[in-house]
Amino acid sequence: MTSQVASAERDVPDESTEEARLLTHAYDGIREFDNPLPGWWSTIFAGSIAFAAAYGFYFHIANWGKTPEQTYASALGEYEGKRDVRERAEAANVSEQTIANAASDPNITARGAALFAQRCVSCHADKGQGLIGPNLTDLHQIHGETRMHLYATISKGVPTTAMLAWGEQLPQTDVLALAAFVTGLRGQNLTGKEPQGAAVEKFR
Repeated sequence: MTSQVASAERDVPDESTEEARLLTHAYDGIREFDNPLPGWWSTIFAGSIAFAAAYGFYFHIANWGKTPEQTYASALGEYEGKRDVRERAEAANVSEQTIANAASDPNITARGAALFAQRCVSCHADKGQGLIGPNLTDLHQIHGETRMHLYATISKGVPTTAMLAWGEQLPQTDVLALAAFVTGLRGQNLTGKEPQGAAVEKFR
């Protein structure tokens, strides 16, 4: 009997202890316990504040490191700075004869046709007869007259127009394939957009 009474007393909460844990304020007659945050949570919270302070000092006050925006700007500047080098190397690899030879290779022109269908039909229509962009099948050309002029237009694009610089998005072999395919369109004279640019001769 004595052990049962002792056990029951142990199960009865200590009212003084419970009262001490209660906060003094109340909402709608309800008082809540003062439950401190877990140690792991407080540690992470304090660590986050310390990390943010160190990050701000390192990147924005001491300027010891580069932010993602600064890294991107630096990489873009380096890329643009080497544009002339890339263009000179490209010019050394591509010539009027190179494009003419590619235009006679069915594998290259097939690749060019596939790229044209993927990238160019929205502006030049499915057969090159022109929509937003010029008709590529007539005997007129807006920018120059040679195969290399066509290659340069495809590779570098035309500023202030819808013609993109595909050389910045595609490898040189794909740009060459596109140029080879497009040169084969000249002289087909499909019905489409009215002629634009100077009169030219069909490639031979």
